[in-house]
Amino acid sequence: MTGRQFAQGQILFREGDPSDGVLRLLRGTVEVVRELDGDLILLGTVGAGQLVGEMGVVENQPRSATVRAASDVEAEFLSPTEFLDQIVGSPPAARQLIERLSQRLREADERIVKDERQSGPAHENLGDNVRLAAANPWLQRQFDTPLGLDHLPFIVGRRPVPGEGQPLWQPDLMLDDTAPFRLSRNHFTIEKREGSYHLRDLCSTLGTIVNGEPIGTHFRTDDAPLRAGGNEVVAGGVGSPFVFSVSIA
Repeated sequence: MTGRQFAQGQILFREGDPSDGVLRLLRGTVEVVRELDGDLILLGTVGAGQLVGEMGVVENQPRSATVRAASDVEAEFLSPTEFLDQIVGSPPAARQLIERLSQRLREADERIVKDERQSGPAHENLGDNVRLAAANPWLQRQFDTPLGLDHLPFIVGRRPVPGEGQPLWQPDLMLDDTAPFRLSRNHFTIEKREGSYHLRDLCSTLGTIVNGEPIGTHFRTDDAPLRAGGNEVVAGGVGSPFVFSVSIA
């Protein structure tokens, strides 16, 4: 492994580059961005102590996003062999990686959603416990009345445009968007597990931000707990107009 330093604004790697290693951030913050129809979309930030680029190495796929330094950055570069050797030698790290990989499998996602629908009480009234609302005037034009969620999981997604196929699951709330799309056809789901409420990104293109923390394909987890009271959810990266409020009684 070798140490690397990046000045603010410098690119660590670009979307489409070969996945030639993993960077562990020792100091500073980086931005994860994607190019969508010529526009650069900021998906979120990653700070010291976290990894970037590990999923491409594990999957042996090109980089799925661009990472640039939001400040001066110091990082540790691990080759694919060094990274995988560290995973083998650290059961907690291996477990975390396996959990994330399994979350990203659509087959696993489909099983989880179906199992939760079938295992929940058929007439459980959750409307007073969980409420979903539009958090800005733009989104309120699509739905202006807060929704009491009377069943979970509850899926939010985009209405397909002509020429697109149907999503894997039928969204409970289907919204309109125009290119470049910020909202995926299946974007996120709100669910209840072991008595706690969670929001899970459904392998969306641009990820989801929950109370300021980005989740999704490009980040360390696809899942975020929802706290009692209000929660801010942004679907589609920083600056997206799809801003929701999720209230937990």
